[in-house]
Amino acid sequence: MKIAFTSCFNFNQDKVQSTWNQISNYDPDYLFLLGDTIYMDYGITTIWQRLYSVKKFEKIMDRKYRKQFGCEAFQQLIKDMREKNGLYATWDDHDFAWNNAKGESVGTQKTEVARKLFHKYLDCSTNRPHVYYSFDTPLARVIFLDNRSESSKHHLISENQFNFLEKKLNHSLNYTIICGGLTLTEGGENWEKYPKDFKRLTSLLQQKENVFFIAGDIHKNAFIPPMEINNNALKTPVQLISSGLSINIFGWKQQHNWCSLELFGTSEPSVTFHNKNGIDYPLTERSNKYLSKHFPIKS
Repeated sequence: MKIAFTSCFNFNQDKVQSTWNQISNYDPDYLFLLGDTIYMDYGITTIWQRLYSVKKFEKIMDRKYRKQFGCEAFQQLIKDMREKNGLYATWDDHDFAWNNAKGESVGTQKTEVARKLFHKYLDCSTNRPHVYYSFDTPLARVIFLDNRSESSKHHLISENQFNFLEKKLNHSLNYTIICGGLTLTEGGENWEKYPKDFKRLTSLLQQKENVFFIAGDIHKNAFIPPMEINNNALKTPVQLISSGLSINIFGWKQQHNWCSLELFGTSEPSVTFHNKNGIDYPLTERSNKYLSKHFPIKS
């Protein structure tokens, strides 16, 4: 089973987005988009974004989605993935509202606009109206989290979403894949900055074997082995991070980052990290060395 995943692509900075052709050539069974499918804001425009009326907010967001989905390479890949029922996604701050946006400060009306347009263009949630949902593949249960619409100064997700997650973790498939916009421990925003939620999430995930936490946001690829937290009482799952498919970083050239994860029924999983130079062999080899040692094979 072949999964391709990535995040963070800005149509205004790259209208061709040729990296989608590489993913198409890989021919994945599933494509996971992990946030920032559009950029409602970037840089100083964040300041003005908060002053938009609801009507203007919707108009601009819809226009940005239309531009992204009009990109030829992206459009073709999305069409192909939908034909095999393999397109799934979540959002992060830039396709939810503005930079580092929290549902508490964005407000109900703009949150509903963002949710409506997410469902219109991505059309993947199995748990509408929510952006958090799950689905099963032959080898894994995949659970997508929404770390934006319910977030506040103190929490990333609601009690209802935690209850949903706990229920969906009850399964007998070989693997569990948790997908979110934010990483657990990396970047300026992450789960670790919300200690209560972080501890609760880690405690739930630690009860399962063979868990991958897949995320974006940080504009680079990364493999993060389990980390001990809470005085070593808890351990995070493996983090696979791919971010920065098509975005300029402080004026630097785009990285063209994406990642492929392959799951097998009779052998250990494997992962391949891709960037502007092709395959990132050092990161890929280091990651697979860990996976071959720590992910047991279920009969």
